[in-house]
Amino acid sequence: MGSITRTEWEAWGSLIVLAAVFWWFQMRMLDGFTIVDQSAGRLLGVFFVVIAATTVAEILIAIVGPDGRKVAKDERDHAIEARAGQNERLFLIVAINVLIWQALWEGAIAGHVFPKIDLTRLPVLFFWLLTILFAGEMIKRISTIWLYRTQSAAG
Repeated sequence: MGSITRTEWEAWGSLIVLAAVFWWFQMRMLDGFTIVDQSAGRLLGVFFVVIAATTVAEILIAIVGPDGRKVAKDERDHAIEARAGQNERLFLIVAINVLIWQALWEGAIAGHVFPKIDLTRLPVLFFWLLTILFAGEMIKRISTIWLYRTQSAAG
């Protein structure tokens, strides 16, 4: 395996930041495995902190790096970025559809035996939607790292 590229380094940094911010987020939202009831105002505050923390961290990751300079992307970088973005989109489509099906099943067949998520409670809906966004971004970063690693091993 060759040395780590700038883009791969940025993906690792972003993945670590996303995991840390998600950890902070879930600590504000969960008590054990139960989503805590919170006001819309408090949820908005959590949302702003998540957005601010990830934005500042991504800016710092883009500025600081293994060599401290921006590198022009070639065709391989663009292809990896496109494939990682496709993996993220596919995950988001499936995950949002699961939530939609859950809501429809709960409304159509109240006594069903499938796992239940009470999407009528704002904190629950907020938690699951933001969790899906975090997971999608993490999948994109993991895909980027995986594709760089497998292509550098093959080449």
